[in-house]
Amino acid sequence: MTDQRDQYQRLLRDRVGGFFRNTVLDPRLTCAVCRAPKETGRLCRRCAKHRALFAGRLADNVLILAYARGQAEGSIHQSAHTMLAYKQTPPAHKCAQDLALMIRAATDLHSDCVEAHCGGAWSSVTFVPSHNRPNRTHPLAQLAKQVARNNRTDNRFLLEIGPGFNADPQRSVRADRFTVPDEFAERVTGRHVLLIEDTWVTGAKAQSAAVTLHDAGAARVTVLCVARWCRADWPAHKTLLERCTLPYDALICPITGGAC
Repeated sequence: MTDQRDQYQRLLRDRVGGFFRNTVLDPRLTCAVCRAPKETGRLCRRCAKHRALFAGRLADNVLILAYARGQAEGSIHQSAHTMLAYKQTPPAHKCAQDLALMIRAATDLHSDCVEAHCGGAWSSVTFVPSHNRPNRTHPLAQLAKQVARNNRTDNRFLLEIGPGFNADPQRSVRADRFTVPDEFAERVTGRHVLLIEDTWVTGAKAQSAAVTLHDAGAARVTVLCVARWCRADWPAHKTLLERCTLPYDALICPITGGAC
C-alpha cells in the first residue's frame, strides 16, 4: 500500500501539481462545506442559506479535492481550463485522464476515512447530470466509473432531470431538479450514496441532487467533488488562492485536511 500511495502522490504532483491546489480545511478561514472563504460561523453565507432551508436533506458530507482558479487575469488558468476542457466535444483527453486519476486516488487512499467519518462505506455511486447530457454520455459518468471501492455495476445508478431543473439553475437548491427513476429505487433506499461532481460553484446542483436522494430514502449522501471554483477577481478568493502554494498532494485527506 505504501508503494501505491507514493505512486499516486508522485503521479498527481507531476500531472496536476503545477496548477491544482488542495482545498483548505480551516474553521477560522473556510466554509466547512464548500471550502470557500467565510466571514463568521462554520459556513459561508450561501451554504448557511442552503442549510437553513433544507437542513438534514442536504449532503451529509461534502469532500472537495482542489481549487480551480477562475476569472484569472490574462489567459485562462490551467486549473480552470482543465475543468472546462474535459467536458468539451471531443474532450481534452489529458484533462479527462487527470480528473479521473484524482477521483481514483481519493477513493482508493481515503475510503477508510470516509467510512469512519460517514458512518460506513458508500454502497451506491452516481453523479450529477446536466440538461444537455442527462445520461451516461455525460463526462461525469466516466469519472464516476473511476471510484475505487464498492463500485460494481449493480451499485451504480442514474439520476434523471426533474421538472425544476431550469428554474434559477445557478443559485438555488431545489427538491425537484432531479428525480430517482423507479428502476433504481433499491439502489438508493437505505444506502450510503457517493455522488460525484466535477465543479462546485454555488453547490446548487450537487445539493439539489442530495435532497432528491434523501427524499428518495438514501440513508446518507456524500458528495465527492473534484474542484471548488474560486474567482481570482474576488478579494477573499484571491487571498485564499494566494495562500495555497503547495502542489496538489493526493495524500491530503479531503475529510481531515491532513496527510493520511
